[in-house]
Amino acid sequence: MSTVQLKEQQGTEDIERLKEAFELILPLVQELFPIDVMFALTDQEKFRAHLPGKEIHLPVEPGAPIPPQGGIRRALDEGRTFSGRIGAEVYGAAFKSIAKPLGKMPDGRPAGVLTLGISLRSQEVLDGAAEHLVLSSEQIRKATDEIAGTATELAAEIAELQEIGHSVVAELRQTDEILSFIREVSENSTLLGINAAIEAAHAGEQGRGFGVVAQEIRKMAESSASSARQIESILSSIRKRITNLDDTLGRCSIQSSQQAAVTQEIAASMEQFSESAEEIKAIAKLL
Repeated sequence: MSTVQLKEQQGTEDIERLKEAFELILPLVQELFPIDVMFALTDQEKFRAHLPGKEIHLPVEPGAPIPPQGGIRRALDEGRTFSGRIGAEVYGAAFKSIAKPLGKMPDGRPAGVLTLGISLRSQEVLDGAAEHLVLSSEQIRKATDEIAGTATELAAEIAELQEIGHSVVAELRQTDEILSFIREVSENSTLLGINAAIEAAHAGEQGRGFGVVAQEIRKMAESSASSARQIESILSSIRKRITNLDDTLGRCSIQSSQQAAVTQEIAASMEQFSESAEEIKAIAKLL
């Protein structure tokens, strides 16, 4: 027997041994895989063994010829491993095919090919979920950015309202001086009216007209005093309400500032979440 014939025989024997190992070991290996897988073994011309998966089932039987195109043929012709994605439209289930050359013939070409088919169902689900996460996280991030911006604007507007409230309180304090002046005028007018009435009484009949004027002065003084008291009461009520409003605005300012800070933190977290979703999407496409 020539050297070439010996090498050919050796290559054939290698495939036969691999076929025996295939039939013995790969069913166990298939059970250990957490996802659906299939295996196929070929020599240089035909399929020698086929172990279908639950969903991945190639329409081949031992003895069927190798397709003229595809990863198996390229692995045989070029002597290197080929991998590719097979769409669900081809065999009914999407999977990744890996064709690994085995053994060596006298011409240097492989004696056969071991093919592994890995289901992409889980990867497709993961890829779809990752895509959904990316879109959802982007929408949430934009929403939180808007909320953060609104909260910041609200905090600024509340601060402006507080400034206005402080100004009003300060102006109300100035009215105390005006009311004090009105009370002083009222008191002086009352004293003036009393003195005028006394002098009118001393003047007798000649001071009657002056007495009428004095009486009107006292009425005016009493009216001014009464109006001053009413104004003071109203201003005091306004001052209390504005003070309460200022306190409420102060609490709102603190809350809105906290809200702005929290929404900014949420926006930052959503940015990280979006990056993680992109990483998940990238991982899903590795297989």
